[in-house]
Amino acid sequence: MPPPRARNPAIETFSPTLPYHDMNDACAYGVYFNQQKSPYDLPEVRWALALTTNLQQVGISAVSGQFKAAALPFADTPITDPVYYQPMLEFLNGLTLSDGYKPFDAGFGDGMVAALKAQGTPEADLPTGDAVKQGFGQGWWKYDPAEAEKLLASVGIKKGADGFYTKPDGSPWTLDFVIPADWNKVMQRTGFSIADSWKKAGFNVTARQADNGEFTTVQNTNAKLDLMVNWNMTCTYNSNWFNSWNSFSETFVKPVDSNEALQGNFIRVTDPEIFKLVQDSKVLEIGSEPFVANGIEIAKKLTSGMQFINLMNIPTTIPTNSTYWKNYPKQQNFYAAPYTWWSSFKKTIVNIEPTGK
Repeated sequence: MPPPRARNPAIETFSPTLPYHDMNDACAYGVYFNQQKSPYDLPEVRWALALTTNLQQVGISAVSGQFKAAALPFADTPITDPVYYQPMLEFLNGLTLSDGYKPFDAGFGDGMVAALKAQGTPEADLPTGDAVKQGFGQGWWKYDPAEAEKLLASVGIKKGADGFYTKPDGSPWTLDFVIPADWNKVMQRTGFSIADSWKKAGFNVTARQADNGEFTTVQNTNAKLDLMVNWNMTCTYNSNWFNSWNSFSETFVKPVDSNEALQGNFIRVTDPEIFKLVQDSKVLEIGSEPFVANGIEIAKKLTSGMQFINLMNIPTTIPTNSTYWKNYPKQQNFYAAPYTWWSSFKKTIVNIEPTGK
């Protein structure tokens, strides 16, 4: 057998440490609820599902720990971080549920480092200092099944003799959780891992695989949706949240049992205060201080009511070869999004430098 070939030192990933790859796509994964359908219309139920999502284990199982947690309804990127995440850290750390519980875990990234180290990841491959939050995000929700059980009990939901939660009237409760079939394997693995986390906490969940067509039909149809894993509704790479949230309007609300296809508002927002903030923002200059402030207020309402479980940014592999050219965008040199298929690549073209070889 020939000896293994040595690694080419000129070939580099986006980051020298985990999660290695670029995590700064405009879109993240998340969980949609049909907020118009009982019991998902109750914030206590939605929070209970968030607090029984063991995102650390989900991310390790689904993508080998190569993900960036994003608690707010935005992807956490070097662009959205100073506009939305940093101004909202005080809100996240102070967020308190109805029973006085504070659900945010600002040390999520440190926990990821510890978990990966315990699994045998070489210390040289693990981030330290500022690179922890750059790689694994500003934090996420605590994994706390005991608090989830308290929240559910407060709305009359308790476990039956079989160990699974029942509906308030004591009848069986099966969660129909739609995930992609093989057409999106990363999201599929994420969905299976979330379902496993919920089942361990006492939810009788069925992870139902759907082909692309059925998946879209479920997303768009009230009568067919309970829960699903999906791309979030905020593919935002800068301050412009409006392109994603302009469908938060009464126009895009259908009856709970409707089979008519939705044309927007796929997370089923019904809050009139959110509708007003969206409407008021139509006349504001995108990126202006009032526009950003309205986006922050909407994000606070979506988050405090857990109207959507934003999960994580997933990896995009962007290897580079510095044999002939150097100064590519990297985690520690983020002057442009590194994607060749985005217009930002024009900035990369004029910033890379010849090595002289």
